[in-house]
Amino acid sequence: MVATKEIQQEDVYVGIDTGGTFTDCILSQKGKAPIVIKVHSTPSNPAEAILEGLERLSKLAGIPIQKVNSISHGTTVATNAMLQEQWAKVGLVTTKGFRDVLEIGTQMRPELYQLQQQKPAPIVPRNLRTEVAERMAPTGEILESVSKEEVYTVLKELITEDIESLAVVLLFSYANAEHESLIREVAEELAPDLYVGISSEISPEFREYTRTSTTVINAALTPIVRRYIRHLRRELKNKGIQGKLNIMQSNGGIISGEAEVAAHNLVLSGPAGGIVAAAEIAKNAGFSNVLTFDMGGTSSDIGIIIDGEPQVSEKTTVNGVYPLQIPTVDIHTVGAGGGSIAWKDSGGALKVGPKSAGASPGPACYGKGGTEPTVTDANLHLGRLDAQNFLGGEFTVYPEKSQDALQALADNLGLDVERVALGILDVANANMAGALRVVSSQRGHDPRDFALIAFGGAGPLHATALARELGVKNVIIPATPGVLCAHGLLLSDVRHDFTHTEIVALEKADSLQLERSAAELEQRGMERLREDGIPSDRVRLNRTLDLRYKGQEYYLNVPIEGKITKELLEQAMQDFHTVHERTYGHAAVHEPVEMVNLRLSAFGEVERIESHPNNGKNLTNGNASYRSVYFQQGGWTNTPIYKREQLGVDVEIKGPAIVMQMDTTIVVEPGQSMRNDAQGNLIISLGGDK
Repeated sequence: MVATKEIQQEDVYVGIDTGGTFTDCILSQKGKAPIVIKVHSTPSNPAEAILEGLERLSKLAGIPIQKVNSISHGTTVATNAMLQEQWAKVGLVTTKGFRDVLEIGTQMRPELYQLQQQKPAPIVPRNLRTEVAERMAPTGEILESVSKEEVYTVLKELITEDIESLAVVLLFSYANAEHESLIREVAEELAPDLYVGISSEISPEFREYTRTSTTVINAALTPIVRRYIRHLRRELKNKGIQGKLNIMQSNGGIISGEAEVAAHNLVLSGPAGGIVAAAEIAKNAGFSNVLTFDMGGTSSDIGIIIDGEPQVSEKTTVNGVYPLQIPTVDIHTVGAGGGSIAWKDSGGALKVGPKSAGASPGPACYGKGGTEPTVTDANLHLGRLDAQNFLGGEFTVYPEKSQDALQALADNLGLDVERVALGILDVANANMAGALRVVSSQRGHDPRDFALIAFGGAGPLHATALARELGVKNVIIPATPGVLCAHGLLLSDVRHDFTHTEIVALEKADSLQLERSAAELEQRGMERLREDGIPSDRVRLNRTLDLRYKGQEYYLNVPIEGKITKELLEQAMQDFHTVHERTYGHAAVHEPVEMVNLRLSAFGEVERIESHPNNGKNLTNGNASYRSVYFQQGGWTNTPIYKREQLGVDVEIKGPAIVMQMDTTIVVEPGQSMRNDAQGNLIISLGGDK
């Protein structure tokens, strides 16, 4: 182990986002420009890539690695285990009569009208699901006490099955956790090393099946995540790194100590960082309402930021099947990426995706055996990508292989190659524009009122065409778009979420009792933040209500501010009508409104490190190189090519233009203009409606 007593930590912060192909790393040091690198991911042991990244950052920064104050990490460990259904072996204890809730589920399924679809297997098989006799009323009143002797008998039998974790989900336990707590005590007595997750802590909300599913997913992922985090902490300690390890959650906030037992909160750990960074960057650039567009190799993640805040959903699904009742950054994913394959359907139409060439064999131009044309091949053929400087010249591509793949498809379609290549981009852009409309116009927001921030390796290639399609007037390209998720890790606040379920007509709600419940949630939030070392002057507490019209199944979340009074609840009711009108196009203002949940989000604000972008000289077209690029507006055009690091501040450059940097390429179409702002963001103006 490296001795560290003589090395003092400094204002050095590291963000590391582990992806399937690359692990993105960023080091931020007060008063200096951030350092950004990519290293190849090591899926069998993700910690190896993290340690390699830290060593390289240390050398580039010229500081000992032990001086790192904190490391914020976006991990795919929970995501991969979930996608591959490599669950830990879980036992489940339920109220007598509710053993099969997990398997029965609801009528919702991936293909609702598919008569022949196969029902997915439950995460916990029936032989590992058991019951105890007990009953709790919805109010929390105990109707039938649980027998400790029965609990001992049931748990002893389950433990002999070599389960790795235990989920406990009793009826109405969100109103009274006494019985679940007793079962956990017995389980920990019988098997001290066994992880026990109880629903009254994991998902203290109504809806029995969703609460069961969420608690079971937590139990199925926690042993896997806990092993990984403990291994990573040991490796960091062996390197003499004593700084705090933070883990990104799906809700866009970070946690530290409790990450080991909050595995269900990590399923969208990676993409959430990009949305957080996009919100901060857009705000600093003067944009509060922003659509986010993260395009990678196989898919694109779409999000929306309103009034500077990433939108959060209170529920998501795992593998499109298992409901997960947790706050998650609202991300819509579409199967369109740089590796999406173009093909001809049975009707003779050109289609793109969802099948992807992936990293292996990859697009045809990679020269690794791929023969089908992809979006990347189309961009390369049309001159938008530079074969000599792909990924900063570190990766060799073969334009002739793109030509061959595109020619074969063009012959099949009876079109020329340029028409097919441009058609591939048009179809891919149409797919992504549709996804952007899902999070905007389909939810009552006009995309023309938003800016578009593009990131990911392929996002800036397509951003201006998408903006033109949607009528968006401004596009923002961050300074380091290819590693923005890692950047977002350094901008994320600590976050803890709490819920109190109480189903009551809003006009009959006891405002004094609700205020007491809110105060209790706030106290819990403050305690958690104190444990995280957050000073009181950096604490922010947000209250919201889940409201619905009486008789509705689902609800809408409405923010509230200040002490809960009758007047505040009346205002919340009016706000609900407004949100309902905006979301669904109508409001039933004369219908009674029900409150379902009171929610509290406790934020611990982290220190923001001021960035110092390395802006270049004031360039003109005379400083650019040129190559022929194909545009829809004008065909093949002799186009200036700029290097991103050479762009000066507030120098306006007219399109068409191509801007190259190590982690992406930016396309500026004819009739558009761009400028580099003081924060190093490239702002592209379209100059009017579509």
